[in-house]
Amino acid sequence: MNVVVFGSTGSTGRLVVESALSAGHVVTAFVRDPKRMPLTHPNLRIVKGDAMDPAAVASAVQGTDAVICALGAIPQAKGDRGRRQPSVPVCSVGTRNILAAMPQGRGRLIVESSVSVGESYHTGSFGAGFMVKLALGEVMADKEEQEAAVRESDCDWTIVRPATLTFKRARGNLKAGTDLRWNIISTATRADVAEYLVKILDDPATYRKAITVRN
Repeated sequence: MNVVVFGSTGSTGRLVVESALSAGHVVTAFVRDPKRMPLTHPNLRIVKGDAMDPAAVASAVQGTDAVICALGAIPQAKGDRGRRQPSVPVCSVGTRNILAAMPQGRGRLIVESSVSVGESYHTGSFGAGFMVKLALGEVMADKEEQEAAVRESDCDWTIVRPATLTFKRARGNLKAGTDLRWNIISTATRADVAEYLVKILDDPATYRKAITVRN
């Protein structure tokens, strides 16, 4: 598959690129700063652009088979914290630009969202959904708008909602489900989530579903 990864220099996005290349896909990494993409591979193409720029997004998406969106406004890695974009709706605006660039009624889109968004607000135990939104209100509001845009589209979309992401090694025991319970201490390794995002690229059973994942 020809796959475009948005947010590809982020902590999860970079692992998505690695996983997709390992799975034999041809990958386009969409980046604001090419210097932040250290990977090299015969099947890797690096495209410079900003997800907030519709023309740049459309150019990257053209002719591809699938899109994985791992956009985020608040990078967690120490080296990335200077790239945070508070009050910038990166997720919702960037995703709308992606959707506008995809062929109408066609195309595969996988979007990384978060627990507490959408129905997962109610599957959080002991008020976990409320606590996440209290702590990250602006970010979660952006993701709510992002998910709403995806749900209104006609493409073969899947929304993936990880629990709190960690930098630990892959554990290989990721649980996934549309009504999966989670709590405030639930976690998911970025490596496991990245592998899952790639694994479901050609899985029709996940089409038009919002799936919670945790270790």
